[in-house]
Amino acid sequence: AGMPLKSYSPELMVSPVYRAEAFDNCNKDTNNEEEKERLIATMVENVVGMLEKLHVLILGPGLGRCPLVLEATARIIRHAQHELGLPLVMDADALFMLTQPQYAGSLLTNESLVVLTPNVVEWKRLEQTEGLVLPERTCWIVEKGAVDTIRPANVSSSSSDKNPVGMACNEKGGWKRSGGIGDILSGTVGTLVAWNRILTEQQNNNDDDGDKTSPNDLPLACWTACCFVKRATKLAFDRKKRSMTAPNVLEDLGPAIEEMTKEMMDTCQTNED
Repeated sequence: AGMPLKSYSPELMVSPVYRAEAFDNCNKDTNNEEEKERLIATMVENVVGMLEKLHVLILGPGLGRCPLVLEATARIIRHAQHELGLPLVMDADALFMLTQPQYAGSLLTNESLVVLTPNVVEWKRLEQTEGLVLPERTCWIVEKGAVDTIRPANVSSSSSDKNPVGMACNEKGGWKRSGGIGDILSGTVGTLVAWNRILTEQQNNNDDDGDKTSPNDLPLACWTACCFVKRATKLAFDRKKRSMTAPNVLEDLGPAIEEMTKEMMDTCQTNED
C-alpha cells in the first residue's frame, strides 16, 4: 500500500516496511518457520532504523491483526522502550495485541512512557484480559467517550476514590461519531506527548533554575489533545452536519488549536490584570 498512500497527499512521508501479501501467504504455511522469522526480522530491521529520529512512536491505526506483523510490532516496541526509552501511544489493533496471551504479561515495561487510547469496548476487553500487566509508573490511559478520561493505568475507571488521580475532558464535541476520529486523537496525543518530551529534555539540559516540567505534564498533554480533537469535531459538525467525516475533523484541527490557544492566552492575560 506504500505507493497508494504516497499518492494520497504530497506531505505524507511513507516508508514501506513489509509486503502484506508475503506475510499473509507465509502465515498460511504452518511448516515454514524459517521464512516467517526472516520476514519478521526484516520488518523489524526496516523500522528500528528510523526510530532514533522520532520523539514518539504511535502504533495501532491501520496495523491489522496478522500474527507475523504483531510479532514484528512487539519486537519493535521492546527495542523502542529498552534501547531508546521512546514514548509510545497505542491504539486500535495495538490494543488488541495487548490482549493476546503471548504479549499481555510481558510486552510493556517502565522503561518509557506509554499512553493507551481505548474506547469503552477496547478498555473492557483489556480489563478482561487474563494476565495483562501494564507499567505502574509510566502508563496512562486515555479512555475515549462522551467525556474523555485520563488516568494512570493502575487506577480503575470505576474507582470510588473521592479524589481520583487523573483528568476529565468535558469539552463539547460534535454530534456525529465518524470512523477515523480515534486515529486523529491518537495522532494528536502523540504530538502533544512529543512536545512534552522535547520540553522536558530541553529543561533537563538547562542549568537555569526556572520553571521545570512536572509529573502532571504528561496527563495535561493528553487532556489538551482530547480538548483539541473535541473542539475540532464540533467545528467540523457545525460546517458539515450529518455529512461530516474524519477528514473534515482533520481540516478543523488547526483552527481548533488556534482558537483554544487564544482563549487560554486571553484567560492568562485577564488573570494577570
